[in-house]
Amino acid sequence: MENPQNIRLQNAGFKSLKLNYTYQIFEPNNLREFVRHAKKSKFGGFNVTMPFKEKIMRYLDKIDAIAKKIGAVNTVVNKNGKLIGYNTDGIGAVNALKKTGKISGKKVLLLGYGGASKAIAFYLKKEKSKVFISGRNFSKAKKLAQKTNAIAIKEKDIYTEKFDILINATSVGMKPKTIEMPVKAGFLRKGMVVFDIVYDPLETKLLKTAKKKGCKTILGTEMLLEQAFAGFKLFTGRMAPEKSMRKALESALL
Repeated sequence: MENPQNIRLQNAGFKSLKLNYTYQIFEPNNLREFVRHAKKSKFGGFNVTMPFKEKIMRYLDKIDAIAKKIGAVNTVVNKNGKLIGYNTDGIGAVNALKKTGKISGKKVLLLGYGGASKAIAFYLKKEKSKVFISGRNFSKAKKLAQKTNAIAIKEKDIYTEKFDILINATSVGMKPKTIEMPVKAGFLRKGMVVFDIVYDPLETKLLKTAKKKGCKTILGTEMLLEQAFAGFKLFTGRMAPEKSMRKALESALL
């Protein structure tokens, strides 16, 4: 099912630019039939959520090179009846990080090995970051590292390294388990960039602790916004009205 925040974001963008578009939820019973209908209709495009991110690929006319490497599509654009697939999850994370400074050559610890981690890892490598992947299940972390040309590192060993950026792409710290952190407080050091893609709660315990330690912190809502901005441009060919879309998200969450 589509994230309700994305619905607010896209519709706020359309309204701001006075575009005759609307963003709605569709829950197809038959994916093949939905795609066939989308090709023939006035659909400008659509987002894809689990469990269809991989399944949708077999029905598309073209897939962006990085989305193909990731093996998942979350954004589809209809260009004259031809459906083209993209993945904006990684773009969203990387664009949020870039606002804190240079990420090329930076040593990044990515926690997690799910779909979001995979997309983020590919885009970080594209930006020439040095990516390390870790998690509670080291075999899964190692498997993702091999796919993304990153380095797998065991949880106990992350404390012996010095990282420039930490990205939590796990569910640790999400409601209702808000007192949990994916790393020990001693791992965090002044000047480190700490990014938690969890946004419920808005500021996780990891981010609160990192802030006290003098780290630069990035809320999970920044990834949500940046992937929506990227999707908006793909759908409309126009730059996203970021202020209007940000305001819509803040009104919904605060």
